[in-house]
Amino acid sequence: MTRTLGAWDCTYCNTKEILGNVFDCPGCGHPRPRGVRFYQIPDAPIVTPEIAEQLGSGGPNWYCNHCDSGNKDDNAKCWNCGAEKGTSPSHEVKNYLKGERVPKSMKEAEEADPDGKSWVVPMPVIPTVDSELEDESPSTEDRYKSFDNKINRFKPFVIGTAVVVGLAFLVLLIYQVFFNTHIELVQVSGYSWTQNVMVQEYQTVHDSSWTTHPAEAYNVSSDYRDTGRDEKIHDGWTTEEYQDTCYETVSYQDTCTDSKYVSDTCTGTTDNGDGSFDTYTYECGSYESYTYSCTNTRQEPYSCTQTRQVEVYHYEDVYDYYYEYDIDMWITIVNYPTSGTNHSPFYFSDFTLNDAYEESDTPRLGQQQAFQFPGEYTVTWLCQGNAKVGDEGYFTQKYSLSEWELFETGVDYPIKVNFFNAILKMPTPQ
Repeated sequence: MTRTLGAWDCTYCNTKEILGNVFDCPGCGHPRPRGVRFYQIPDAPIVTPEIAEQLGSGGPNWYCNHCDSGNKDDNAKCWNCGAEKGTSPSHEVKNYLKGERVPKSMKEAEEADPDGKSWVVPMPVIPTVDSELEDESPSTEDRYKSFDNKINRFKPFVIGTAVVVGLAFLVLLIYQVFFNTHIELVQVSGYSWTQNVMVQEYQTVHDSSWTTHPAEAYNVSSDYRDTGRDEKIHDGWTTEEYQDTCYETVSYQDTCTDSKYVSDTCTGTTDNGDGSFDTYTYECGSYESYTYSCTNTRQEPYSCTQTRQVEVYHYEDVYDYYYEYDIDMWITIVNYPTSGTNHSPFYFSDFTLNDAYEESDTPRLGQQQAFQFPGEYTVTWLCQGNAKVGDEGYFTQKYSLSEWELFETGVDYPIKVNFFNAILKMPTPQ
């Protein structure tokens, strides 16, 4: 590796090709300023041990926060004004690899660095007792690590806080739904009811069935006949040939592609940020593709004959006994529904049973009986004090007949509602 001096131009008096180990302009005496750009020059001087000592200890220059003067890296104080180094920005170290042009003039250096960021500002450092006692400021990398560590220390706290907030919200929601309840008073706004009377008659019914018949049937006749269903009968197995498409593996000559690593040596240049450049060599080989003759295989289809086992079977008609018979049974002949919106339910009674049946007797043909079937009994409620309950204060509830009959108009009945005015407990008879 070869180390040579770079050069810089004075932006104040336009003096050019000032060597990198010179920190003030020989033309006007102005210190090397912040934002200066270094470039290579032809026949650049080799950095001798004496020149290396003038450049510093190998690190990039730093630029004084007070007078902008460039300083070598091992200066604790500015050579021009005496200010402490502190958090002063440092010059950027740039590496130029194969294919990247190393600046050979101030103009090319400016083109390579158009935004003027040839120096970088380190992150602010929060002083501590230990850091105040140190002679050197921590590096930029250390400051980033310190910042990341502080963020990581806060992660458990942030996650824990989010979990606590989520649990608190869930507890609050459960409390509002089930525990933050209050009592509202409601009154009956209306009633509705439905009932039904079913009349049955004991009649002779002619019926039929397969396989068997009721024990109480009479005038029974039977016939062994085809049910209209078929039964699959297994007769065995047979071997059957069929044409199919088969595949075989075929080899063929092909052209294959592969790659191999080809070693190469390239020259790189590093702008050390202190007015010097290092020229070095490095391995810069790459993978190159090549083709070669090879043998590959593929699957090709062909027509073939296969065999398979096939079930042999036939279908047979299913026969069974078909019965026809007479049977005496209760048949529903009419329904008499009733309904209303009052508090006095009733069953329809404007009918007369023909030869009414008594449960203790044996039924006779033509006798009739009636059954009363309860229906639905609904109360419409009104919460006058809170229109948010139900639909503008109205809601309905179904009850058994015994409960329904106990509700009275003009009486206050308590209900329990939650924070959202959802009803948790319906009115009950007092």
